Amino acid sequence: MRSGLARLLPAIIVLVVATAAAEDAGRRMLDEGQTHIPEGTRATYKHFPPTSGPHWPTWAAYGLHPEPLPPELWVHNLEHGGIVILYHCAQPCPELVRSLAEAYETFPRGKYGTVKLVVSPNARRRRPIAVLAWTWIDEMPAFDRARLLRFYQAHVDQGPEDVP
Repeated sequence: MRSGLARLLPAIIVLVVATAAAEDAGRRMLDEGQTHIPEGTRATYKHFPPTSGPHWPTWAAYGLHPEPLPPELWVHNLEHGGIVILYHCAQPCPELVRSLAEAYETFPRGKYGTVKLVVSPNARRRRPIAVLAWTWIDEMPAFDRARLLRFYQAHVDQGPEDVP
């Protein structure tokens, strides 16, 4: 007859592995819907940065953007299964920007043949880096390529609209 601990050990191992995988995939956020609003209209979000919610009918080009993009634009990328990285630096941070550019250039292509990654500065950020997917967020104190890649691979092409 197996002891109680021996019977529980497989369940404990599964729980630990699932918890570690969930941490790599970020934190689940409230789904604020997917309503399209007229371009130029400002949306109100329950959380910033938003991971879902009202957005414009257009979306951002995938790649690096030197100027901040409005959330109403890139939330649409999230809806399409894209990943958004927002970063904030108190002073110029060319090394971080180079690292983010290298990530964009080397991350795997999604099922439609593109790297579905939008990178944008954002001064409203409290932490240096936030990586977003539809209803998911991971906030980082510093650039961590392996962690960004795990999040990207877990969530790319997973938005509610299956389109490029």
